[in-house]
Amino acid sequence: MASHQAPRSLFVDLGETRRHVVEWGAPDAPVLVLQHGIRDHARSWDWVARHLAENYRIIVPDLRGHGDSDWSREGAYSLFDYVIDLHRIATALELSSFDLVGHSLGGHISLRYAGTFPETVRSLTVIEGIELPIVRDQLRNPMPYPERLREWATRQQNVRERNPRFYANIEDAIARMAEQHPRIDADTIDHLTRHGVIVELGKGLRWKYDNACRYRAPDDAHGTDLDDVLDAIRSPVLLAYGDESWIPLPPPERLNGLSRHHLEIFAGASHWLHHEVREQFLAVLGDFLTNTESIPFRKTKHA
Repeated sequence: MASHQAPRSLFVDLGETRRHVVEWGAPDAPVLVLQHGIRDHARSWDWVARHLAENYRIIVPDLRGHGDSDWSREGAYSLFDYVIDLHRIATALELSSFDLVGHSLGGHISLRYAGTFPETVRSLTVIEGIELPIVRDQLRNPMPYPERLREWATRQQNVRERNPRFYANIEDAIARMAEQHPRIDADTIDHLTRHGVIVELGKGLRWKYDNACRYRAPDDAHGTDLDDVLDAIRSPVLLAYGDESWIPLPPPERLNGLSRHHLEIFAGASHWLHHEVREQFLAVLGDFLTNTESIPFRKTKHA
């Protein structure tokens, strides 16, 4: 059993690039896929994976341009690219049916994957990942598509020409991470930082992610596509939000397309609720995964 509690690292060859995957649990157990968000990495899920590894084969991909996965030379970091990557990873690993959990950008990806390939997803958990900020911005201040495309191209060029930020030592990187995430405990900050940096000889430490991933692709701004996605999802859906997060709750009318969903709001939590209120989140997730057929849907509950 001990071997199932330790992470195993593997790479999936997607042709010109590779995707790094962390695997936990027994190879013959039911599959659970965990997808991290932007500027994060697969080892961010270690606590969740370790908690569930006794009962699941857990697959945790590093997104393209993140963690130990290859970067996109073209700066291709659209939702389409991410969803197709997940599909290709699932195909390569022969994952015919699995539970899917995604945080933030990983939630946006997971939603679209579940709507596109509904036959493969047993259940879907989305942590703060329904409405993209770019969609809200477009609705408030519409920008013609050519202007959006030009702006994106300019930003991509600028980021390629800009040198990444380097840190002299791991302590400086940890301090930066702690400054950015004051609600996350010190041990978690240390873990996230150590797995999130890479050494470049003669320069120091830098974050592993590609800075080009920061800028959402212009085609990601089509909010109307999300309604089609939600209509196509067939699995039970758990939506998890923190009541102190900067991410707004999805409007009730947005969720009408989900035939079976449950909205859980975690008290005292912000965007990183799976770190900030970990025990509460693990309890809710564990109950959802084992009782997807019996829990009531279309309701809101404060944890």
